[in-house]
Amino acid sequence: MLRTQRKDSGFSMVELLMAAFIMAIGILGLTALQVVSLRQASQGRERSTATRVASSVLQRAQTEGQHYYFAKASAVTPAMTALFTASPGANVDETVYGGFNVDGIQVTNADGSAVSNLATLVPDVNKRTPIYATTWLRRAYAGTAPTSTVQCQELLVNVVWNEEGQVKSLTMSRVFRY
Repeated sequence: MLRTQRKDSGFSMVELLMAAFIMAIGILGLTALQVVSLRQASQGRERSTATRVASSVLQRAQTEGQHYYFAKASAVTPAMTALFTASPGANVDETVYGGFNVDGIQVTNADGSAVSNLATLVPDVNKRTPIYATTWLRRAYAGTAPTSTVQCQELLVNVVWNEEGQVKSLTMSRVFRY
């Protein structure tokens, strides 16, 4: 008589445990990747905001420099601000510009006082705390200042913030012609 052999089909318990172990390692890897991704996104946002803050200070300096140049060319007494001074190259010390919040909005002046109309600019009280400290530096001329009608001046803006217990900084520079 012919006997048919029976084949067992399916998985053994060892195979199931090994598959579950490998899958658990993969899921842990994906979780770690997600955590790193979220941290990098947060740091990227902070660097992006610091870049925007530095760029806005440089843009304001350029605008004030052009205003000064055209007022001077029109024989009008130009208005001076804390950022733009009458004597190019005279301000060589790093000067505090102000503090900016997490969204890049200026919330404190150079002297630490709150920006006027701050409640209108930032209605949320929690976002009135400065996160980014901004300073600027005008490079002095080597020797005497140029005497031509068109002068160039370099302005360096330094933005400092605290990121996960470490002090980070970003420096931008621009040469202005006025």
